[in-house]
Formats: sequence, C-alpha cells, structure tokens
Amino acid sequence: MFMILATVAGAIGGLYLLVKFKLPWLRSDFKFLKVVIGLGKDLATCKRKNILPIDVFEKTADKFTTKPMIIYKGVSYSFMEVDKMANKLANVALGLGIKQGDTVAMLMYNEPAFVWTWFGFEKIGVEVAFINFHQRKKTLLHSLSISGAKAIFMNSGIDLYQAIDDIANDLKDIEFYTLEAQNRSIPSRFKSLADDLKAAADQRIPRDKRSSITMKSTNCLIFTSGTTGLPKPAIVTHTKCMIGGFVYTYCHVTPDDILYECLPLYHSAGCLIGIGTSRRNGVTMVLAERFSASKFFEECHRNNVTMIHYVGEMCRYLANSPKGDYDTNHKIRVALGNGLRKDVWTLFQKKFKIEQILEFYGATEMPVGFINIENAVGSVGRVSPLIKRIFRAKFVKFDTDMDQPVRDEKGQCITAAPYEPGLLLCSLSEQTPFEGYKNRDDATKRKLIHDVFKKGDVYINSGDLFYHDENHYCYFYDRLGDTYRWKGENVSTTQVANIITELPFIIDTCVYGVLVPGSEGRAGMATINLLESGKKHPTADMISQIEQRCINELESYAIPRFLRFTHMLDITSTFKQIKATLKKEGFDPAVVKEPLYYFNTKKQKYCTLDKEIAMAIEKQEIKL
Repeated sequence: MFMILATVAGAIGGLYLLVKFKLPWLRSDFKFLKVVIGLGKDLATCKRKNILPIDVFEKTADKFTTKPMIIYKGVSYSFMEVDKMANKLANVALGLGIKQGDTVAMLMYNEPAFVWTWFGFEKIGVEVAFINFHQRKKTLLHSLSISGAKAIFMNSGIDLYQAIDDIANDLKDIEFYTLEAQNRSIPSRFKSLADDLKAAADQRIPRDKRSSITMKSTNCLIFTSGTTGLPKPAIVTHTKCMIGGFVYTYCHVTPDDILYECLPLYHSAGCLIGIGTSRRNGVTMVLAERFSASKFFEECHRNNVTMIHYVGEMCRYLANSPKGDYDTNHKIRVALGNGLRKDVWTLFQKKFKIEQILEFYGATEMPVGFINIENAVGSVGRVSPLIKRIFRAKFVKFDTDMDQPVRDEKGQCITAAPYEPGLLLCSLSEQTPFEGYKNRDDATKRKLIHDVFKKGDVYINSGDLFYHDENHYCYFYDRLGDTYRWKGENVSTTQVANIITELPFIIDTCVYGVLVPGSEGRAGMATINLLESGKKHPTADMISQIEQRCINELESYAIPRFLRFTHMLDITSTFKQIKATLKKEGFDPAVVKEPLYYFNTKKQKYCTLDKEIAMAIEKQEIKL
C-alpha cells in the first residue's frame, strides 16, 4: 500500500513539475477554456432551439424588470422600459411595411434610443446597418448605398440631419425617418415617428415576426475600413452578437456590476460587448454620449461603476491627465478593452488603482480572438500550442516591403519564431467561419489566403501582425496593408489618398501611418506628388485647397496630420506604392529634405513643419 501511495505521489509531483516548468501555460489555458466551453454549450443550445440575442434580452428583461438597464445623463431606463420602447418601435416599423429580411440603417449618437431601436428591429427580424456618425458626403453616401437599406432612422443631431440632407438626392429608394418630434432643425424630407411611437402598443412582438431568422442570419452590419478606399459592411451574425455578451465572463461578471460605456455604439466594441454584456447578464450600463477625460472618473464615482470598457488611446489620455479627486475614489474592479500599450498600462493601473486589466484582441470580421486573463502587461493573451491547435490560429512570417506572407521553396508559409512579427491567420472551417462583407464579394475574396501550409487549404487574413515570447504571451505589433489606427478609429489610406488626389494640381498621393511619441496608433501622413514636372514646393493656395478638401470630405480623425511634397513617388514593378521608406523617415525634418507640413488642430490648417515644431510634437507640447 505504501509503495502504491508513493508511486501515486511521485506521479503527481512529476506532473506538477512538468506543468510548472515545461507547460506553464496549461493552467491559464484551462481557465480560458472553461469560459469557452461554457460559451460553446450556450451557443449549441441557442442554435438547437433557435434562441436569438433578442430572446435572451426578453428573458433578462423579465428577470430584472425595474432594474436600470441604461443610465444616461442621470436618467435611468429600466430593462422593462427599454423592452417596451423596442416593442413600440417594432410595431411602428411593421406599420411602415418593414419586415423580416429587410435592411434599415441607423445613424445615431450614443443615446438610449440606439439600444431600443436596434432591439426593436431584432424583434421583427430586420438587419440593421450601423452608420458611423463621423461619416460625411462621399463616404456616407457609399455606406448607405452598399448596405441596401430601405430606410434610415435617426433621433437627434442637427449636424447629422444636415449630413444626410446633403446627399439625400443621390440616395435611391430610401425613406427618411426621425424618432423625435418635427422641428425647424429637421429637414422636411424626414418623417417624424414621435406620435406613432407614443400611440403604438408596447406588448411583446410575436416570434413569428422573426420566424425565418436563425443564429446564422445577419443581425447587423458594422463598417470597417476599406482597402479600396471606402468602408466595407462586415456581416455580423446573431451568433457573433451572442458571443459579444460573453466577453466580461472572464472577470466573473454578475448582475450587481455596473458598466461604464463611452465607446461609440456603432463599433463592434460598443454594441456587441457593451450592450451585449447588459442584455445577457442584467448589468446596468452607464452610457456616456462621448469620452471625456475630465468627467470620466467623476461619472464612474457618481454611478458606482465597477467595470469600464476602453481603447488604448482613451487610457493614455486618462493617464496623462492632471490628478483628480476621483482618481482612486471609485469602485472599478476591472478594465476591459484593446490597444493598451505596455508603458501606458503600468501608469494607468498604478495611477487609478484598478485591480484587473483584461486586454483582448478581436476584429469584427475574424472568427477568433484572444484575451489576457493574467494581467500580463502589454499582452493580448497567451496563445499556447494548445490554443493555436483548438482555434486553428497561426502566425506566419510576413514581408512588409512586398506586402505578402513569406513562403519557402515549396510555396508554403513559414511559422514566425518567438519575438519575430507574424501575420495572424485563422483556418477557414465550419467552426471558424468567415461571413465576409455585404455586397462586396471582391473584398471578401481578398481576405482569404490559399495554399498556406498545404495545397487547397484556406486561411482568413487578419491583417494584423503580432509577436510572441517564449512563454507564448502574444503582443500586438502593427496593422498591415492600407489601414492604420488613429484616435481609436481605423483609417483607410486609399480613401484619404483618393480624396486628396482628386485635386487638379496633384498627380498622386501616398498615405500611410507614422509613429508619434506618446500617441496610440499611427498619425496619418500624405506624401504628395504635384502635377508640375519636378515641382516640390506647393503654393499657399494649394495648401488651402488640400485643407478644405480634407476638412469637408474626411472624418476628423482621418485628416492627415502631416504632409510631405515630393517630385516622384517610388512604385514596385506591379505599380504599388512603396511605403516602407516613407514610414521609416516619418516627419523628421533632419531626415526628410522635402517640404513638410503639420495639421494645426486648433487653427484647422496646415502649417510649415521645421525642427522646432517636430521637437515640440515629439515632446507632446503640440497635440495632434
């Protein structure tokens, strides 16, 4: 008996040492997979019984009837109130002839109406296109047109009504509705639904009004930056919406938690994770109209917030803000988000004494994501051999100059070594599907890479580079291709370049992102080739025209922060612009011997950039 016990003890001890020294990632894998398995079981049940996200919300509303679901500008809206408003909206929409299978667009700020309008359309099986409220003119027209929306619904914002009115004559077969009462600031083409909503029944909508909708059906369209210059409508299924509500499970979310949400609801982070967490878990969501560094912790203190949702740029602003009365006078136990740099992470966590930070990686289109559940500074999670195998994720070498994965003599991709930047790919399968983009088959096909490790295999290209260390912690490295991230938004380089190049005195424009000390992401920079042969120096009128075109046609975050003028742009043999050298040279006047300008955000104009200005930008004395 003693020998048996000794043998068992030895085996257990050996297993312990094996796990501790050879497989240190195994414990965190089990913690991560425990949640994933729970999610898998829930999704399987939902698919089998066809339980949609709106069904989950109705169940939550029945359980937490009078509990606040949304707190907005000090006013509370209970779960039942949100449900009744959604029912009213659904009944009004049915009366307008909108039915399951149709598509409508929503152009709204962060406000409670966004939530119940979305839920109302879910109740009748209608697909919703979430329009970025920063979009204007050509970009806005494109987004509405490609979505296939038969109607657009709005609720407030004189500037938003004007933006739609500017392009309305170019929109075909689309109706215009507002939820608020008619007033002088609303263009006459908008029909007010305020009286209809007031008179509409608030009883639950019968499920047969969404009987043809399944978990694989499209719930909403979320626009991502397009490599051809204009936003692409990523298809978000009901399955993906359901998954969004699970993310906070990694921090043991309960109905007693209160979430502060200041990220835009038209983004997947705000709607799928923010609203999704509330609808699934009964969490109260304190909804902010927009992010404000000066009010952030005061509002968290006033509303007893326990969870916050961030993007890295937001944390940098907060970490660098003056010391405030509420910096540590709060109940926040966890911060969840993405894009938090190592240096900002440590400062942010120490300054505000937030116990847990859950940094994650996820893209609207991608079927896989990672999450850091161990507070490992700067990491998006541990992507161990086991996790890679289960989620079929690979990191492969990438040639940034040729803008394509590196392949060996057999034509196969090569796995990236530790600390070597690698492109994240995910195997296309039934378990990891790729829905693609609505009405954009070309963009959907370009997102796929074939013959990666063997003939005939297909992988989804994330467009993002990562590196991992010897312990399998994974770190975001850079965004590839024709987009970069600035001010928490993805910017399409092609879109910006096309708008600038339309000016008659410009031959071509190369747009790319450059690193700016102390800033998250990359600031936009445009290198411009002027029409006059050999001319590098622009006239004051040319600069003025570029300013006005950028301000009028681009979202504020997409306006290039730097301009460079050259007599020639380098291209490859296949006529692709070579950006690598331009990116490395950046906006440093000591390196760049061509005319440089920077965008003065206070004056809203381009000003000459010299060594003194460049130094002030690097010292963060001039804000971009």
